[in-house]
Amino acid sequence: MPRRFGELAARAAAQAGYSGFAPDACLINRYEPGARLSLHQDRNERDFSAPIVSVSLGLPAVFLFGGGRRSDPTTRVPLVHGDVAVWGGPSRLRYHGVLALKDGEHAATGNCRINLTFRRAG
Repeated sequence: MPRRFGELAARAAAQAGYSGFAPDACLINRYEPGARLSLHQDRNERDFSAPIVSVSLGLPAVFLFGGGRRSDPTTRVPLVHGDVAVWGGPSRLRYHGVLALKDGEHAATGNCRINLTFRRAG
């Protein structure tokens, strides 16, 4: 992972109260209009004590942040280009997802949204 990516994620995590976060993985997803991400939990890591840091680029999206069960109500959080979301601690295993992306055009990414998700995987 590029050093600057790791620095960005570490800074964002520190501002959210998670000092010392050192990501070792970055998942990059590209979403075109109509694409969505179903409610899920990030459970692939061995240790859930580190936060998740998510960077949104391009088209706006609506992030869904739910509870500990998939059936729990969700809060809709609008995300625009450059937004960074950080969650951890008791919220680390809450279900989350993204509503279907609306059609549009962004100067930096064109007709898509790019999401960078940083985590401590190993």
